[in-house]
Amino acid sequence: ILTFLSSWNNFLWPLVSAQSEEMYTLPVALSLYSTGQNATNYSVLLAGAVLVITPILLLFVFLQRYFIQGVAMTGIK
Repeated sequence: ILTFLSSWNNFLWPLVSAQSEEMYTLPVALSLYSTGQNATNYSVLLAGAVLVITPILLLFVFLQRYFIQGVAMTGIK
């Protein structure tokens, strides 16, 4: 889950390597809406943030049992 979360939230590499806006990841695309201090549309940014975090949250909810078991097993020796 942590590896998936890391690759899902990549920002710098897609920003540097993507040649067009169609190739941007969701965090990079959301950063395009933050155009300036006074022109930022926070409702669009927050709606996008909810869309970005929803798959990760659903993945955790469905795999929570296995995630907690794995964390608990690492502490037992």
